[in-house]
Amino acid sequence: MKGTPLNEATYNYIVDNFATEEAKLLELMQGRAAEAGVPMIMISEEQAKFLGMFLKAIKAKRVLDIGTLFGYSAAVMANAIGPDGEVVTLEYDAKHAEVARHNFKHLHIENISLLQGPALDHMKTMADSIFDFIIIDADKPNYQNYLKEGLRLIKNGGVIAGDNAFAFGLLTESIGADNPDYPNVLAIREFNKAFAAEDAMFSAVVPVGDGLLMGVVSK
Repeated sequence: MKGTPLNEATYNYIVDNFATEEAKLLELMQGRAAEAGVPMIMISEEQAKFLGMFLKAIKAKRVLDIGTLFGYSAAVMANAIGPDGEVVTLEYDAKHAEVARHNFKHLHIENISLLQGPALDHMKTMADSIFDFIIIDADKPNYQNYLKEGLRLIKNGGVIAGDNAFAFGLLTESIGADNPDYPNVLAIREFNKAFAAEDAMFSAVVPVGDGLLMGVVSK
C-alpha cells in the first residue's frame, strides 16, 4: 500500500498534537524576521519535531546546519541536543545572520555558533570527522558541493540530511528552462541522484516537509 498523502487537515492534526512547541518557537522567530524583510523560508513544524526527535535518538552533540536564514532549524536542533552540545550554523547573507543572532539572543539559546559568509569557505577550514549530524538546506546549485565536503566533516556512523528533496513539489513535473524554478529543481534532481548513488551512505527519503534525504555514513 502506498503512503497516505498529507492533506491540510492531517498536517494541522500533527502540529496540534505533536509539534505545539515547535509551532510556538516558529511564531516567535518569524516576528523579527518579518520586521526585517527576511523571506519566510524554513522547515515545517512537523519536520522540526522530527529533526529534534531524531537528534535525541542518535544522541547527537555536534551538528552542522548549512543555511541559517532566521535561525529556526538551528534553534530547534540546539534545543534538542541540549546545552552541552553545539550547533554550528552557516549563513551567507549578513542581514539574515543579524536577524538569526537577534533571535538566538532573545530566546536565550547559547549553544549555537553562527558563521557568516560562503558556507563552503567555512567548511573547508574545519577538521575531519567532527559532526554527528549535518543538514544541507541552502542554495540548491551547491548542494552536491556541500555533500562532498560534508562527507569529510561527518563522523563515522553520523548522518547527513538534505532538505527539499521533493523540489517544492516540482520533482517529477515537466518544467522548461524558462521557468524561474528550473535551476533549483534541476539541482535537486541531480543532488538526489548523487545522494542515492553515494557508496559511503545508507540512504532514504523521509516524506516530511518538502522531503528530507537522510544517509548514515560509513567510513
